[in-house]
Amino acid sequence: MGPERLTIQLLGTPRVAVGARPLALSPGASLLCAYLALAPREGRSRAIAASQLFDDCPESTARRRLSTALWRLRTEVRALAGVDIVEAHGNQSVGLSRDAALSVDTDEFEALVGPVVAQPASELSKADAERLARAVTLHRGQLVEPCHDAWVLTERQRIEDLYLTALDYLVQYYGARAEAGAAAKFGDLALGLEPLREDVHRHLMAAFATAERPDLVDAQFERCRRVLLDELGAEPMPETVALYARLTRGDRHAPSSADALVKDLEQARREISRLSSIVDRALERLGRMS
Repeated sequence: MGPERLTIQLLGTPRVAVGARPLALSPGASLLCAYLALAPREGRSRAIAASQLFDDCPESTARRRLSTALWRLRTEVRALAGVDIVEAHGNQSVGLSRDAALSVDTDEFEALVGPVVAQPASELSKADAERLARAVTLHRGQLVEPCHDAWVLTERQRIEDLYLTALDYLVQYYGARAEAGAAAKFGDLALGLEPLREDVHRHLMAAFATAERPDLVDAQFERCRRVLLDELGAEPMPETVALYARLTRGDRHAPSSADALVKDLEQARREISRLSSIVDRALERLGRMS
C-alpha cells in the first residue's frame, strides 16, 4: 500500500493535508507550497522563484532565502507526513515532486468548471449543473487569500472569473426551471463578490419572473438600481431597464435587435407617463376633498 495522498488547498487560506489530517506547517512553508503548486508541473526557475518570492532583496540574498525556505518546507512535510514534496533539478529549477501523490483543489475546480462553461448556459444538463455546484463548494475564498504579492494576482483574477461564471450559469440553469430559491442562492454569492454585475441582476430578475414572483423581480431591480446609484452614481443600463419593463408586463422574450430594445424602452416610458398622470389626478382629487 502506497503513501497517503497529499491534498493541497489553495482556495482560501493555503493548507496541506494527508488524507483528512491537516499538516501543521509554518505560514512560510504553506505559502511556498502554494507557490510551487501553482507553478508548471516541470517546476519553476530558481531565479524567477527567488525574484518573485523575495523581491525586496538583492538577487544573492533572495536565492539564499529561497534555498532556506525550500529546506524548511521539505523538512516540515517529511517530518509530518514522511513524504518528499520538493523536487529540485540541480541549481536551475524547483517544483513539487512529480512522484508524490498530490491533489490540488484548483486543478479539480478547473476540471469541473472549464468544460461546462465552454458551452452556452442554455444548454446545461443536470449533470453539468451538479459539476458547477460541486466546483462552487471548493471555492472557500480567493486564491491564496492572505497573499497579495504580484505572482498570485493574475491567476487569482482568472480563477475568480471562472467562479463568477459558474455562479451565473447556475443562476440561469435554475432560473429556467423556476427554482427561485436555488437561483437566488447562487446569485447572492455572485453579487456578494461583484455587486455591479448587471448581467447577474438581469438573470435573477428573469429567474424570479419564471417562478411567477413579481415581488422578487421588483426587489431585484431596485437592488440593482440602488447599488449602481450608490457605487457609480449611475442608472441601470438600457438592457436592464427594458428587461424590467418587459417582465412587469409579463413578456419574458428578449428583444432580437437594438430597434426592439428601443421600442421596449419607449413603451416603458409611455407606461410610466400614464401611471404618473393617474397618480397626479388621484392626488388632485384628494386635495379637493380635504
